Amino acid sequence: MATGDENKPGEQCIAFRPYAVSDFGAVAELWSRVNRELAPAGMESLFEQYIATTIEGELSRLLDVFSPARRNALWVVAPAADDKRIVGTFGIECHSGDTTELRRMYLDAGWRGRGLAQRMLRTAEDMARESGFARMIVSTADVQRAALRFYTKSGFKRVRSEIAEAMTAKQAGGGLLRHYFEKAL
Repeated sequence: MATGDENKPGEQCIAFRPYAVSDFGAVAELWSRVNRELAPAGMESLFEQYIATTIEGELSRLLDVFSPARRNALWVVAPAADDKRIVGTFGIECHSGDTTELRRMYLDAGWRGRGLAQRMLRTAEDMARESGFARMIVSTADVQRAALRFYTKSGFKRVRSEIAEAMTAKQAGGGLLRHYFEKAL
């Protein structure tokens, strides 16, 4: 697990650590804020519904969803001097015997552009390999243009795109275009 030892001189030290129940409030606040930023004009109420559904559903049981017993993991990203402040999250979830899904990769807007997302992805990929996975998949909505560029630049190949009509724990629905990617580990 990375603990911030890859920070460059002069940068604030960042720690990646496993999610703990005490992180719930800070994680819910981060995910809510990022999803509100992503909401296209006219879809704000849909995104508010998605946020509420996700907090009440998956977020309330993150330790079950990302159980290490199922080869899953969820990390939080925090400034090392303030581990109560969560600036990012990322996780892996077993999809099949040799495939894991990158999930819940969120990074606070104020921390973007520092190479932190690449470090988060690298850590997730390393942990996936250590857990015996040979392939990683990820999906994202068309409204997440930076994520689309990031995954493509990071070696993921788009395998399909489809319209998401129904809201699930992984998507807001509402007719948003979703893109699905994969990468050999």
